[in-house]
Amino acid sequence: MTMVGSVHLNKPELKDCTDEQLAVMAGSSSEAMCELLARYTKWIRWKASQMSGAVEADDLAQEGFLGFLSAVASFDGERNVKFSTYAGVCIVNRMRSVVRSSSRIPTPVGDTTDPVFETEDTAAGPDSIVMQREEQTAFRQDLIRQLSPQEYQVCMMFMGGAAYAVIAEKLSISVKTVDNALQRAKRKLRRRTM
Repeated sequence: MTMVGSVHLNKPELKDCTDEQLAVMAGSSSEAMCELLARYTKWIRWKASQMSGAVEADDLAQEGFLGFLSAVASFDGERNVKFSTYAGVCIVNRMRSVVRSSSRIPTPVGDTTDPVFETEDTAAGPDSIVMQREEQTAFRQDLIRQLSPQEYQVCMMFMGGAAYAVIAEKLSISVKTVDNALQRAKRKLRRRTM
């Protein structure tokens, strides 16, 4: 007799087991792991193809399978949680993490528009608008080259008008870390202008 969660099974047919039962059994049964993996393989590959772009679908699928294994290893059958929901979150988060880290340019948090770089002088001629945009692009590229991803994100949010507390909350860091990142960025930018 096998105990899975609060359900007792007498030599269960694996194909008749729920995902939750298989996830609990997978720690001691390679057959249960294979059955569960077979149920999720197609979905993981589909999700990887949906999220591919900057990262190849095969690479994302590989990360998805690692997320799946992590979900199986950490799944608690005593909690009243569906395995499919739990595994889906683990898989997608693993894929998103890879997509984010593959980008050399940090992804801003929250609103993706940068009001700091918008041209506000509508009375300016086309030539001056083009010049302003070129200068803004050069400035942004300098920021990206000189600042760490965290410093860049903090600067963009701060220049967009976000308060220290808001930045800290959105980036899941302390207010002191926000202040330190801004101070480092200021020092780096001061050296650039000297």
